[in-house]
Parts: sequence; structure tokens; C-alpha cells
Amino acid sequence: MSPEPRIVEDDLNIRIILQRLCLAGMKVSLAVRDLGSPFQILAQEAERILVSMPVPELVSWGLAADEKVTLSFEDRSFKYESVVVFKGSAEWEGIRCAGFSVPRVLRRADEFRLAQFTPDTAPKVTFTNSRTTLLDGQIKGLGRDGFEMVMQDSTRKIQEVLRVGEESILDLALEDNLRITTHARVAYFGADYVGMQFTERVERTALDQYRNWLDGQERLQAQRDRESFESGGGRQAQKDAQGVALPQVRVWVDRDPAILILTEREDFARRMAEGLGRKFGILSLDYIKGSLKSFLLPQEGAEGWGKARMIVIHNHLRLVSPLELSRQVVEHEKCPLPVLLAGTDEDVDLKRNRAMAAGAVDYVPVEPFRILSVLRKLDETLKLFDGC
Repeated sequence: MSPEPRIVEDDLNIRIILQRLCLAGMKVSLAVRDLGSPFQILAQEAERILVSMPVPELVSWGLAADEKVTLSFEDRSFKYESVVVFKGSAEWEGIRCAGFSVPRVLRRADEFRLAQFTPDTAPKVTFTNSRTTLLDGQIKGLGRDGFEMVMQDSTRKIQEVLRVGEESILDLALEDNLRITTHARVAYFGADYVGMQFTERVERTALDQYRNWLDGQERLQAQRDRESFESGGGRQAQKDAQGVALPQVRVWVDRDPAILILTEREDFARRMAEGLGRKFGILSLDYIKGSLKSFLLPQEGAEGWGKARMIVIHNHLRLVSPLELSRQVVEHEKCPLPVLLAGTDEDVDLKRNRAMAAGAVDYVPVEPFRILSVLRKLDETLKLFDGC
């Protein structure tokens, strides 16, 4: 059976995807001539989408009326690209932005992938490798001829347990009452996932069950997306996300001492919770703008800073740089908690100096995520500030 087309042409589906990006405060990449940069998508209107683009960028880009610009972004783990037309500068909710035409077609930029559907809840999978080791994973994406999975233990790399071309027997727990045993071969690797293609050894009955379930899940998700879009609830949520209602602190692990992670990336917060949750409580906040303290629930003895005993500012934020946020929290909000900046392991000494100049106590490399070194750094910092 041929794979589904990797093109979105239906206007409603395109608008549903764009709405999802707006609600999540996602960034899209724009490119024209020799220029290219990510910008936050703010809103979609009847004839245009609005992208945050301050005056300096508008001037330096020098976009002409009706000039064609390449638009690319990621939605539900899939990469899309299109061509849009510049419709002039604008202002939205006090933010300077650029207007572009609504894309007429979205094309998948990762056509090699077997996955065409990302489930709202990741099914579990148990699998073996050539050494007959039994391993646990989670489904990342599903397609009619295979699927993609990640290791359940985020500290292990999938490339360490499987090889390209290797066959595996897998037990897919699609639902509580639906489990399928299948055979698949490693087709490719992503950054942290593996693409598994069904082999000829798969029983026809199991494959039909899987595909029927997949068709049903796609229909249900599409129906939920359409109902949310048409009800207007999404537009209200978009308005709330821009300041009418504050984002909520998410509790991943409820334990003392608790660490508050400021990041736009849910996968990073989840990894921290999975890796450090036995030692620390883990909270996360997709910070947007304004007083950080106002996002936190006051708690007795916490001086208005909630349950947190440390703040980790990730390098992936939406509307502010990590250094700016560190200065704001330490200098202007007089936060008594230790603040750490977190990011890649490149130029660590330089990043540490900049972090400390911005009021942070240190910089901790978290990409790649080395659980023991991160655990040790956080533990040492907390003990230092507790006077131990």
C-alpha cells in the first residue's frame, strides 16, 4: 500500500496547523535571498499570518511588497515548508510584526520518514535487539508501513542498542485491550529516535489490526482538531497565551527540594524529570514575559517564590534571552534562589562568564544530557546555598 501524500492542501487543515503553532507560541523560520532567521508566529487572520519581527529586522531584511519568502516550521515532530508572500508590516497586541499570506500548500520536508501521524499519548513498546536484550521504548510517530520509537530510558541512546538493518521483534501496547506483536527492521536513525519498517514476517492479521487502529486514531485526532478550531476556543486560548491568562507551572515530580526549569521545550523538562526525579522535585514553566514571581503560587516560608529552591534557565525561551531573564530575576525581582543557566556544552567557559555577569551562580551543560554531571552540579549548588 502506498504511503499517504506528504502535502497539506486543504485550507482548513493548514489553518488548524497554524493555529496550533500560535497557541504554543512556536517559532517559524523565514528565508529570503541570503537571509534567514526564526521568528515567533503570533496570530493568523483571514488573509494573513502575523510574525513577530522588530523594526531593526524589518529594515535590515528590506522586504518588498509581495516578495516571496520561504516559510518552514515543525508541528507535532514533522517538518513543513512553504512559500508565502510579504504583505507589509503591522502591529499586534503592541508587538511589531510582519504580515505574510496564508500558505496555500504545506509540504513535508522530511519525506524519508515512515511516520505520518503523531499520537497525543505515546504508546509503549517492548522490543529485542540482536543480542536478545529486552528493552522498553515509546512510540514517537506512526505510519502504515512502520513507526518511529525512542528509548524509555532517556539517558540511553537508541543507536547504542540497535543498528541499521537489524531486525527486531516488538510488542506494541496500542491500547489497554490492544497489543500487537510484530517484526520490523531498522530503516534509519533520527537525533534520538529510530525508524522501524515492517518486514515480510509480519502476520497479515496483526498488520490489519495495526492499520485499522491507526486509521481510527487519525480520524479522532482530526475531529478533535477541527472541533477546537471551529468552536473558537482556540482563538480564545491564543488570546490568553499572550497575557490575559498566565501560563501555569507544571509539576513533573512533587518532591523537596524542587527545581524550577524555565524552558519552552516540554521534552527537555520531561528529560530532567526522568533523569533527576529521584533526587529533586521538578517544576517547569513555559515563561513568556513579565514578572517571573507573578507566575508562582506563594507558599509559606518560600518568600513568594513557591516551592522552588533553585531556578534553571534553559537556552530555549520564547520572548526573552536567558541572559536578560537572569538579570531580570536577580537584579530587578531580587530573587533569593540560586539561578543557573543551561545549554549546550560548546564554549562552556565563555557561557559561564556571561551567565555569572548576568547574576547567575553558574552555567550547566545539558546538551548532550549527561545525567551524573547535571545531578552533581545541581546538588553542589543547592548545598552551597543551604549552607551545608
